[in-house]
Amino acid sequence: MDLEKTFEFAVNLDRTAVEARLEEVRAGAEALLLAEVAQQLTGVAGASREEMGKRIKSALEALQDSGQKRLIALLELAELNLPNL
Repeated sequence: MDLEKTFEFAVNLDRTAVEARLEEVRAGAEALLLAEVAQQLTGVAGASREEMGKRIKSALEALQDSGQKRLIALLELAELNLPNL
């Protein structure tokens, strides 16, 4: 998995795109042995907007001092798009 690639910062993502970003973060966290983050994002597909928001917040808190800027940015992108769900 290439964690250094760039991504488009969009605020008009639909549920499918948001879930794809969260899956990308989950897979990246798993590859980096960040079990707490991966656990927060496991099974998030189909969750309510509120549940996704809670899980994203928890994952962001867990990543706060990790230095994983790409994962943090992807989570923030998903969070910004929660109103679109």
